[in-house]
Amino acid sequence: MQLYRICPEAFLENYSGEGASFRSGGRWNQPGQRVLYFASSAAVAMLEVANYLPSPRFVPKSYRLGQYQLPDALVSRFQGAMPADWDSFPYPVSTQQLGSDWLHSQQNVLLELPSVTVPPGLGSILLFNPSHPDAAQLRLQQVFHDIYNPRLFAGMGI
Repeated sequence: MQLYRICPEAFLENYSGEGASFRSGGRWNQPGQRVLYFASSAAVAMLEVANYLPSPRFVPKSYRLGQYQLPDALVSRFQGAMPADWDSFPYPVSTQQLGSDWLHSQQNVLLELPSVTVPPGLGSILLFNPSHPDAAQLRLQQVFHDIYNPRLFAGMGI
């Protein structure tokens, strides 16, 4: 499976899971849980980053788009019903518990979940469990330096 992640270049191959989501928690994990978030496409990764910035022009110069590979057999797809508040912000306890339970279960390396940046079913994020024994199979394949087209949001005057 192809995976995508935007982060500082220095951390593209750091799979420890001890970044911002570890410290503060995220939509699918509680603080103190080792996890990485990936996207199913470069476009979803770009939209996910846009949730935190008023414009792509504010993406730090050190950030890169990484394209990764992991065997399909190491991916689980969430099959249950999403909690009613799954797409709320701030992150609800319901989704943090769902992701936390999955991380503790050690069922697989990746869990595919819907992205909140697009309508349900049109894009996914993937929760990566760096504590899983097969996590070492993740491979960085390619690094992209130019993430966003300079014309994007040019009309905003920012």
